[in-house]
Amino acid sequence: MTKLERVSESITRRIESGALREGDRLPSEEQLAVQHRVSVGTVQKALARLANSGLVTREHGRGTFVTGSRVRTSDVSYLRFRDAAGQELPNFIHLRSVKRLKSRGPWSDFLGDEPAYVRIERRISVGGKMDLHSAFWLREAEFARLNGKDRGALEKNLRVLLGQKLSLPTLRVDQWIRFERPPQAVARMLGLGKDQLGFVMEMRGYTLRDRPLYYQRVCAGPFAQNLEIVR
Repeated sequence: MTKLERVSESITRRIESGALREGDRLPSEEQLAVQHRVSVGTVQKALARLANSGLVTREHGRGTFVTGSRVRTSDVSYLRFRDAAGQELPNFIHLRSVKRLKSRGPWSDFLGDEPAYVRIERRISVGGKMDLHSAFWLREAEFARLNGKDRGALEKNLRVLLGQKLSLPTLRVDQWIRFERPPQAVARMLGLGKDQLGFVMEMRGYTLRDRPLYYQRVCAGPFAQNLEIVR
């Protein structure tokens, strides 16, 4: 790892850990140079790289600041729809449960081997036209950094919450879709009959340095409406 990469990596790691939050001012270039035992020129190049990625902003005469959630993100609104008349449908979100889990599954395969995970289960009504079941897995350590967010916060966009509160923006999402029998409790919620298949969308979100951030599974039963996905 070069000196330039070492400085960039160190600052990025501090933002990821929450040691530096949105709006925080970084130490001066001279202080960073002393801390990392590099030249001021190397620090300036590292800060320019971070500014180009949108992770920090440099203000003449004031210093360098963490931009946090304002880092350039991918389009992460995957559950927005319009009806046949072109009207965007509101999502009504109901928090069903927040549970600490030690069990393993696709979430642990993606998030890595951790002591525990937190699963946030929610029911989403799309304009009263169809219901979705969402299960959202995080590492327990990162959920704890949300400081026990209240129900209202967990009934909003979780990706935005992670970006704003932890400075962990969603920069990339992989998606898979398939039909399968959802877990029994989910099938009951969606009104699926015995052995009836449901639509399943699996999403894996990545944050800074392409690090796995969350695993999400969204299930739906059959519906007759012709809905347009909003991007």
